[in-house]
Amino acid sequence: MANWVPFISISMISLFLLTWLVIKNRHYSALIILFWLFISGLAYVFEYIIFVMFNSYSYHPHILTNNYNDSVLGSISSQAFAVPIAIVFIVVNHLKINKIALIIGAFFLIETWFTHSDLYSHHWWQSYYTTLILIVAVILSKIWWQLLAEHCNHYVLFISLFFALSTVSLSLAWIVSSILELYFIPLNRFSDPSRDVIAGNALYIWFVTYFYSLVIFFRNGDFKYTICTILFLLAIEGFMIGEGLLHLKDPIAIVVLPLFHLFMISFGRSFNHHFPTYIEMKRKGLPCK
Repeated sequence: MANWVPFISISMISLFLLTWLVIKNRHYSALIILFWLFISGLAYVFEYIIFVMFNSYSYHPHILTNNYNDSVLGSISSQAFAVPIAIVFIVVNHLKINKIALIIGAFFLIETWFTHSDLYSHHWWQSYYTTLILIVAVILSKIWWQLLAEHCNHYVLFISLFFALSTVSLSLAWIVSSILELYFIPLNRFSDPSRDVIAGNALYIWFVTYFYSLVIFFRNGDFKYTICTILFLLAIEGFMIGEGLLHLKDPIAIVVLPLFHLFMISFGRSFNHHFPTYIEMKRKGLPCK
């Protein structure tokens, strides 16, 4: 069996479960999607620390020719689909402890199988770490889901929006930077150029996603604030080019990041219209805690 088959299969099964969950709960389907993307965004932070910065493990789907990007693709199948969707499934369905234990146990068995089948290899990570992290993640996710469903705390809504957007922006930026190689923001820390570019690019994308979230949540994606945000980020990128922190594939690629910013703000505003913004919460007299 080809290495890519289990990765694709698990991702497809996860997406099927998410689709079923959304259809079953149409009345708050947008909240489920936001919750999934929020958890994925947190998983990306976790993966950045242990996988990118501290080289915890490697994935081997054998889809991309570049070994590190191939490993990142395997990571996305886990941290954007399998793990977050399983947590969403547990929380939204209010599963009892015995069923939660079965799902977490299944992840332990899958990880063990992947390790022994050379689909995945540990460097210093251990499978029981994954089990412990999943237990903590489920407990915290139950608390966050309750807070998010109340729609009355603007900090909860803003943080959820930020991490949800970061899932999309980091995934797209990885394609634009590492796969299409239209621009590079190296961290200048690692000998592997692919790892170094991913490490630097992720930090910048989190930075710009914070500004996306600000203009969407606090200004409802107002066009003039959107343009000001893009111009501000373009000025920063011009400075980065001058200082050798940002490298473009060719001069015309200077338009890539501004278009990326415009797309992400437009996408975020379109998605976020299902939820109250800060202005709307104040107008309706909701307690913006």
